[in-house]
Amino acid sequence: MEIFLRVIADTHDTVLKEMRIKGSASMLSLHEHIFSSFGLLPGEMGSFFESTPNWDQGAELPMFAMEEDGKSMENMSVEAFFSGSNHALYVYNFLDMNIFYVEKTRIEEEEGFEDFVILSSVGEIPLKEMSSSASSAATTNPEAMTEAELNEIYGLEDLDAGKLPGDDDLDEDDYEEPYY
Repeated sequence: MEIFLRVIADTHDTVLKEMRIKGSASMLSLHEHIFSSFGLLPGEMGSFFESTPNWDQGAELPMFAMEEDGKSMENMSVEAFFSGSNHALYVYNFLDMNIFYVEKTRIEEEEGFEDFVILSSVGEIPLKEMSSSASSAATTNPEAMTEAELNEIYGLEDLDAGKLPGDDDLDEDDYEEPYY
């Protein structure tokens, strides 16, 4: 079974993706496909929420079960999640609160070859302004940076090679012989 979904980002501009995923795929797989297809950085927590056609938030489906036999993205299929409703809310990165409206648009019984396919795409999520140099380091490849840029980001521009902060204030009397 193939599930066709429309995923709309909650942004000022229109940003949406039409996608197809196998009904047997886990919701965790859908989670990974959504954040990567919208260009969001991996490694953040996310949750799906059941929803009404008016986008009223219902029960949460967390990434990982909090109880031994609890529901989670790991153990629920896309088909099972969307069997009760055609609508869901998806939240990625609870600090930035990337919110997406997910709507099941149709189902096809015959499966294609690919596990996941983006069928169409409109717009892109705008990049947030980074206010500090440390936060901009997260989006810059350190291998492509010069030593001076790395030193500036990590506050190392004032260090002399081979000296530690405060070395000028120490003399030989400050060191004690080790006791064995």
